[in-house]
Amino acid sequence: MWRFIAIAYLTFWAVILGLGGFASMVLGAPEPVMRGIVVLGSWSPTLVLLALRRRFLPGGSVRAFYAKVFAGRIRPGMVLGIPALVFGLFAAAAAAAAVLGGSRPGAGISIEPGALLGTAALMLFLGPSGEESAWRGYLRPELESRYGFLKGNLLLGLVWAFWHAPLWVLASEFRGLEGLVFAGANVVVLTSLTVILGVLMKRSDNLLVAFWTHYCFNVSLSLWSGGIGLFAALSVAYPAAAAILAAVFFRTRSESLGARG
Repeated sequence: MWRFIAIAYLTFWAVILGLGGFASMVLGAPEPVMRGIVVLGSWSPTLVLLALRRRFLPGGSVRAFYAKVFAGRIRPGMVLGIPALVFGLFAAAAAAAAVLGGSRPGAGISIEPGALLGTAALMLFLGPSGEESAWRGYLRPELESRYGFLKGNLLLGLVWAFWHAPLWVLASEFRGLEGLVFAGANVVVLTSLTVILGVLMKRSDNLLVAFWTHYCFNVSLSLWSGGIGLFAALSVAYPAAAAILAAVFFRTRSESLGARG
């Protein structure tokens, strides 16, 4: 498991820093090429998992792996509830960032239909589809079985967050102190989101839940055209939501175990 994490890190960083740096600085590659490199990088953990499936997947069967991770039943209420949760957290954080920055609520949110459709389409090929087989499909059950639900998902959140570290420098507009705030917010928000995903997948153990949540999260961030304030606000909103959902999860599980006893 830890070997997989190391290989996934090295592969992603090689694609982004090595291939991406060479294409950008030496070849002067156009934006579509650079975007393709980012897509390749986002798929690297899943490609590593599938390439080394005999080592990391029981029996080494890709078909058996995907049959298992997509086996859970997804309730319609969850399909609707996930975007309500994600976009609700985004709206609350965006309003707080605007008000604290001296602007009216809603300032900083930019919704251009054409750009939004393009972003929504691109996100189908980026993080959710490329990463989740590895993070929530393979690594989440491994970490939960070894360390328990909460510690396992906190560790997974940190692994997932720091895997993105090269992008905090190369793909971010923030520098200096704002860059540090952005990096810290990423760690807090992605770790909290991982706990939220852990709770959701305990209710419906299907990888589509992770895809859908991750997708909504990415699209929500694309609506922001303001400054660093949103990310500072999200680093409060997401831990609060994660704490509430985790508390409900543990209480429900405790009551269920008590009823069985």
